[in-house]
Amino acid sequence: MDVELELSQQLQGHESQVRCVALLGDGTLVSGGLDSQVIIWRRGENESFALVKKLSLHTDFVFTLAASHAEPGAFYSGSKDKTAFKCDREGNPCIQFQGHEGPVCSIVEVGEKVVTGAWDGTAKVWDSSNGSCLHTLEAGAHAVSVASLPTGEIVTGSQDKSLRVFRGNTCVHKVDEAHGDIIRCIASSSSAMATASNDGSVKLWSFDGIQMAVLPGHQSYVYGVAFSSDNSEVLSASDDCTLKVWSISDSQCKQSINHAGTVWQAIALPNSDVVSACGDMVVRVWTRDPARMAPEAERTTQQEIAQQAAVAASQKGSSSVNGEVKMFNDNGTVFAFMWNAGARIWDKVGEVMGSEVQKKHYEGDDVFPKGEYDFVFDVDMGPSRGTSQLPYNKGQNPLLAAENFCAREQIHKSNTEQIRQFIIQNAGEGAGSGASSAPTPAPAPAPAPVPKEAVTGVFPVLQPAVFKDGKFPALQGKILEFNGQVDESLQLDPVEVNHLTAGISKLQMGVSTELRDCEKEIITKTLGKWPNDKLFPVVDLWRLLLAHPSSADLFKGSDRGTSYILQVLSLLAADINGPLGLCAARYLANLFIYQTNKYAAFDKRDLVLNGVEAALNSSNKHTKLACTSVLLNLAIVLYESSQPPKAFDESCGLRVARLALTFLAKAEEEDARCRAMLAIGTLLTRDQAKRALSAECAAADLTGKIAALEGKLGPAAASDLRSLLQK
Repeated sequence: MDVELELSQQLQGHESQVRCVALLGDGTLVSGGLDSQVIIWRRGENESFALVKKLSLHTDFVFTLAASHAEPGAFYSGSKDKTAFKCDREGNPCIQFQGHEGPVCSIVEVGEKVVTGAWDGTAKVWDSSNGSCLHTLEAGAHAVSVASLPTGEIVTGSQDKSLRVFRGNTCVHKVDEAHGDIIRCIASSSSAMATASNDGSVKLWSFDGIQMAVLPGHQSYVYGVAFSSDNSEVLSASDDCTLKVWSISDSQCKQSINHAGTVWQAIALPNSDVVSACGDMVVRVWTRDPARMAPEAERTTQQEIAQQAAVAASQKGSSSVNGEVKMFNDNGTVFAFMWNAGARIWDKVGEVMGSEVQKKHYEGDDVFPKGEYDFVFDVDMGPSRGTSQLPYNKGQNPLLAAENFCAREQIHKSNTEQIRQFIIQNAGEGAGSGASSAPTPAPAPAPAPVPKEAVTGVFPVLQPAVFKDGKFPALQGKILEFNGQVDESLQLDPVEVNHLTAGISKLQMGVSTELRDCEKEIITKTLGKWPNDKLFPVVDLWRLLLAHPSSADLFKGSDRGTSYILQVLSLLAADINGPLGLCAARYLANLFIYQTNKYAAFDKRDLVLNGVEAALNSSNKHTKLACTSVLLNLAIVLYESSQPPKAFDESCGLRVARLALTFLAKAEEEDARCRAMLAIGTLLTRDQAKRALSAECAAADLTGKIAALEGKLGPAAASDLRSLLQK
């Protein structure tokens, strides 16, 4: 069986969508994007690509890049500014090619000449040594893509859907209606050529224009096509957020790799690795060599984010309501996603098991949308009201469903737990498993036993403890006050102050607003350069930014927001008893509001726990509450990420529990102690096999501490904790 491509590297440096990539003759990689920049990447001692230089060659978007084979390391770039450049190995522009009346979108070097295609319906042939235009090829209409054949002939494709083959300045062959829409890209090998089109297909052709194969499968425009290094495969890049790998021998799709944005181009490297340029501002390298694969955690995180983006892409043009569940097929595995209207993203619920269960139709109401559900329960509302229907999907949060039901029926929220229990009991094992009527699959040979989840009325806690409230006018006033006190080189100018105030105003208005890049730049980067004694209102603003869905942009890309998390941890350590430490601790708690941010923090859980461990000794009771909130939030993620058959991270669970138990042994603040107790209770629901957590709790006399806190915890939580310890 063929080994599939896996993530090797994520190259982050662009500030907008990455539109194009090219491999140069000396092994250097160059990329260009909608930030109008070209970036040079070179391999270091560990054979990984690293950013060497950013080039501002153009005044507008960079649409295309191509290697110069005559001069290893030299390259060409083309831009929306209607020009193209030839650059030396260091990125210095040597020759400029001017003459097109539209953006330059395609380039190829042919011997001592270079050919450019543009949005003016022409291809131009230039002398690569001096930039003089030798002749202009009438290549169709609007955007023109170009490629060269082994014969030295030039092939073009355009918006008129036709292919043209030129020998010199004469068109010697034309294929009308080669595609059903604009031809976006052409690639050639030693024996064939491939074309990509807005009609969603890739086609293979002989050099004399005979169609050899059609490769359907993309769900949107196909922007890029290339041959693998051994010419046995075709790579295609699409607006449907996938990179597909096709076998030439049987015209079958061998692999589809999801990305977190439009895939504009993919190219092959000599070692059989593949590079993709993506709309999420990241260049990615993919490999089949286990030695070059990224750590499993990084690969898993990339897949999670990409799956979510793929679902969003599949829903383009449709409207979704909060709580709506959709199924998405990822290479044969079906995953469930739920629409989070506040964050405007699809939250991954989990893998769909027992997919043969018949859905039930629900007509919809003001709270629950019309559609197909796994369950439609009849809830007995008493003799005066009869029964009411409660629709529910596997994988949905039963607590949220119960709260929504209470709101719709206008009954007191004290009934929430009873209804939550009703859902759990009637939906089968646990809160998110299948219906009891689902077909039972044949048992796998000698399966490892899966511990039964201990679900109670209170535990596991599923809602993170966060700090969303803020006094925006006072915060803005303090930042502007400090702006007049910091060094002049760090002060915001009037334009930047306007961006800041606009950003704060949008945050105050809520999650429905859109923050501009310039506003986020001021808040997260420019203000972050201030000295520590002026940073506490800035970090508090960062905390409030985390309550806005646009904050997820900070935690995408190759480093998953590591620099932001490390900076906040250093600020927490620098002032654990003061206002800066408090704001930093609350920031860490708010990382768990949105899924992208949450998993970025979870990836760095050891570092986060190191910082929290020291800050739990703070003399500030509010800082202690924020730190125990982080413990609770980590416990929730540990619970969520270990849905059977996935293993529970016992090592991390024990560390969180020990920190919580140590805090309970010496702290006096009841609110923070309760939060630590909730973290322990959530972890105990996953402690039904080895019972290691229960043993730690017994050694720390947790039962006695439960009794001391029962008045604050409430009788239900106290009873459930005792029950979990006895199971």
